[in-house]
Amino acid sequence: MHQTPKWLVVICSIWLFAGMAWAETAVFVLVQGGQIEGKLVNPDQEPRETYLIQLPFGGHISLGSSQVARVLTVSEDLQWYEDRAAQIEDTVEAHWELAEQCRERNLSAQREHHLRQVLRLEPEHRQARYGLGYSRMGDRWVQLDEWMRERGYVRHQGAWRTTQEVKLEQAREERESGQLGFRRQIRLWRNWVISRRGREREGWDQLRQIDDPNAAVGLIEILENEDDPRELRMLAVDVLGRLQAPEAVDAFIARALRDRDMNIVDACLDQLRRFGGDRARRAFESRLKSADNSHVRRAGYCLKVLGDPEATLPLINALVTEHRFKVETNGGGGGRTSAGFGTGPGGGGSSFGAGGGPKIVTRKLENTSVLRALATLWPGVNFGYNQPSWRAWYAQREAPPIVNLRRDD
Repeated sequence: MHQTPKWLVVICSIWLFAGMAWAETAVFVLVQGGQIEGKLVNPDQEPRETYLIQLPFGGHISLGSSQVARVLTVSEDLQWYEDRAAQIEDTVEAHWELAEQCRERNLSAQREHHLRQVLRLEPEHRQARYGLGYSRMGDRWVQLDEWMRERGYVRHQGAWRTTQEVKLEQAREERESGQLGFRRQIRLWRNWVISRRGREREGWDQLRQIDDPNAAVGLIEILENEDDPRELRMLAVDVLGRLQAPEAVDAFIARALRDRDMNIVDACLDQLRRFGGDRARRAFESRLKSADNSHVRRAGYCLKVLGDPEATLPLINALVTEHRFKVETNGGGGGRTSAGFGTGPGGGGSSFGAGGGPKIVTRKLENTSVLRALATLWPGVNFGYNQPSWRAWYAQREAPPIVNLRRDD
């Protein structure tokens, strides 16, 4: 019996028998192991009871349908290859020619086999080396896989990565998986608290007992939902503060700047004073430059509570800020200010527009919360909204001490 190579079985197309042409060669994989190659003599039998097979070197064999696990059909190209490979001479020229013919027929595994046979017979065959993905590195041939591994890279998800990158990626995937599980569980416990249907206390207890940083994302979802009860959101702040997860810092900053509930704002700022303060300060300082005056005022408040003297100069620069407003005017000269460009009380400034339609006005606004922040940072120092005086005081305070280098003999 002629045995088909294992690689041929792997690359053959797998088909449950549904009627084969008389001349088509097939591989019949047996239930008890092994296989038989041949041509099916009774392709039209239905339902299938037996496989009558013509063997390659003469004779027939009959198999019951229960003896055959599956049937592998052999493509025309594979049949061509099988015929050619059986007659090939073991020479460099013959293997190279057949490798090239396999390339034209997209028979990659067979081509690689014959390229390796070429190298077995002639190790310095350049075309075969290039065909197998080798490159010349100094005085030796090296494949990309080998070259990358020598430099500490590993193959991960279809790309070459450093071992450290792979470990970080795996850690990230594990973290995301843990976060997803906690998000589902926290939503369940939250619903117990909200629904008040007998499991409210259990929901509170489960949320209070959280001690895994992977729970941060789920707790942040509670914190960001301003429709949830204040007590529940305050609990989320407390647990996030205890976990000190990196994600919590950005959540606290966002709530401090935007939340409508000042109790939540203060709770978030208290946590930021404990950890993440530098990042929070930079975020609040950036908001001092906002085109919306309400954002400037909130940032001033946040910096007052945060209490970091590093914010002094940005606060001085934000004592008086300039904002644009759209003013709706009528024929009688009256008008009202629209918050389309900013918010805040009226003040000095300029305007531009035409006719009796809406006009854009520019106004300088004094920011009380910013002044209060400076007063908190520097008790006893108060120049009001006089920015030049504040800047002069700050420059003098920050100036290095004058050292007298003169020697008295």
